[in-house]
Amino acid sequence: MTDSYLQDLFSDLADEEIVAKIKSGLTPEAYAIAGRELRNRGVEPPPIAEEPATPEEPPYPGDWVILVRDLDPTEAHILIACLGAAGIHADPGDANTVQTNSLWTIAVGGAKVRVRQSQLAEARQILEAYRRGEFALEDDFDTGNGAE
Repeated sequence: MTDSYLQDLFSDLADEEIVAKIKSGLTPEAYAIAGRELRNRGVEPPPIAEEPATPEEPPYPGDWVILVRDLDPTEAHILIACLGAAGIHADPGDANTVQTNSLWTIAVGGAKVRVRQSQLAEARQILEAYRRGEFALEDDFDTGNGAE
């Protein structure tokens, strides 16, 4: 758009319409022409509309990597729950395939647990604690279902 076109456009608009256009956002050149038109009319133009802050993208957590394989599906889901309790997002791989068809267990290598690359080191620590039995429940564990 040329300056003369913008001058003609803003000169045909009422003060409120120019202010509304400024508030909706104009290019710096259009703002300068609209502001000049308002000042000629004795009206102070509003400040130029600031660009809305773009939300910052969260950092990429990394690709999915296999933490452990050769699990039965139940063990994979228990480990995923332990990882989740530690704040690590984990995903079961092939757990449903192995669970529904036990003949495929050897072919696909058992159920797998996948985690994000960025959480792999922490997930390995949780896996070792799981293997040591640190998450095991005692025989007298109270499930909370007893009548009192």
